[in-house]
Amino acid sequence: MSQLTQVKQQLSSISNDAKTTAAGLQGFRGKFSQAISQVQATIGGTAQGVDRDMIQTLQAAEKQVESAIVALQQASKSANDFAASL
Repeated sequence: MSQLTQVKQQLSSISNDAKTTAAGLQGFRGKFSQAISQVQATIGGTAQGVDRDMIQTLQAAEKQVESAIVALQQASKSANDFAASL
């Protein structure tokens, strides 16, 4: 097997893995939204601001997961496009 073929296969594998991981993270991201809603409904408006802190933490994590999803989708597309160009 030529080195070019090996590189194409590796890039295709990376593309598929990135796409699969992004899809899994999308489901995980939904859990943050649910948790935020539950915190607001259950302990919203506490005097100590514990709810606000928890919500901010969950929202920050949700944003980071979203960033990871976007990065993985971009990596998948780039790897796939590059492999196709070889």
